[in-house]
Amino acid sequence: MRFSAAFCALVASASALSAQTPSRADSVARADSIARADSIALVRELEALQSGAPDSSTRMGPGQGPVNPRLMPDISAIGDIVADFSPDGSTIEGGRRFEIREVELALSSAVDPYFRADFILGISDAEGIAVEEAYATATALPWETQARIGRFHMPFGKQNTTHRAELHTVEYPHVIQRFLGPEGLKGTGLWGSKIFAPFGFYQEVLATVVDHLGEPEEELATVEPANKRLSGLGYSARLRNYWDVSEASNVELSLSGATSARAQPILCNGLPECAGLDGTPGINVRQSLVGADFTYRWKPLARGLYKSFLVQAEYMRQLNQKQPRESGVPGTRVEYLGPARDAGGGYVFSRYQLTRRSYVGGRFDWVDNDQSDSGRTTAFSGYLQFFPSEFSKMAAMYERYKPGLGERAINRILLQMTFAVGPHRPHPF
Repeated sequence: MRFSAAFCALVASASALSAQTPSRADSVARADSIARADSIALVRELEALQSGAPDSSTRMGPGQGPVNPRLMPDISAIGDIVADFSPDGSTIEGGRRFEIREVELALSSAVDPYFRADFILGISDAEGIAVEEAYATATALPWETQARIGRFHMPFGKQNTTHRAELHTVEYPHVIQRFLGPEGLKGTGLWGSKIFAPFGFYQEVLATVVDHLGEPEEELATVEPANKRLSGLGYSARLRNYWDVSEASNVELSLSGATSARAQPILCNGLPECAGLDGTPGINVRQSLVGADFTYRWKPLARGLYKSFLVQAEYMRQLNQKQPRESGVPGTRVEYLGPARDAGGGYVFSRYQLTRRSYVGGRFDWVDNDQSDSGRTTAFSGYLQFFPSEFSKMAAMYERYKPGLGERAINRILLQMTFAVGPHRPHPF
């Protein structure tokens, strides 16, 4: 009996020692547990960044769990439908009377504690699927600065950073369509901005460098690409100034500038040196834009949901290189066919809120035509908007458009319906 008891005690002691001695399997299990804990902490930190709430790891109550345990991005879509009832035929893209002008699909999410990603795809019958915007925003830079890398709407002027479906009007002003493009000016590159207040009012400086300004002229063939030299890239800068006039009103005044080398057509007059160019001969020349914009907003505190007023004006001037210093084709003398004179244009827009959901507005446009003897394009348009909710908008537009000297005015009647699903972007300020 004594021997049996001693043997049992010896076995129990050995088992206890074996249990206390760490094995390789125990070490791996502990490492996995630590890694899982770090991953869970990172997931909760990203969820806090997405929701704007404090870290859920320290604020969770009984029965609560992660809001978004699979880190799914915010997904939204905006549909933009336009109908044209103009008496002299359709005036919208494609010549249709009813057109789904575009569907925008947006995805956004925090990548990690240092970056946020935004993707906006434009889907239309004319272009198929196109990348409207795709950029990463740095969220942890020093000195309260912000930086982006990717494709974005250029911060030139007031309305260009607003997508077409979210405008106060049905279309961009004619000066933007002429100088920046029917869908605004986009660029792929770097964006930097900073807000400060050295003079007692807010100022913001925005600067970008992109591969090129505007849509490239794909049918034009040049000896070398415009971006071969760094001076040929697209550069832009904007200075915004913001004042609170009173508790119910504020003013914004901004200046913008942009420059880039762009391909323009040339006429070689049958010279043999141009035969080596694959396509219509072109040459890279300097083209710049300068602009100024002004915005006044009024929204009384007591009746801000029902009454507001907005006045907005913008002027742009395109500065074109008068005569290229060289043809771009060695040993040739060519005729330059690009714009050889400066041109300007602008608009004045105002909007008044009638009720909580309805607005009335008007806009006057003018822009110089390409040829010096064709005068100016002018247009006056009126708008009536109704918002059933923040997710939908219905608008009616009448415009009298006069292309230039000696040309007949065109009457346009457009109806627009936009609708959004998902957590759509905030309305531009």
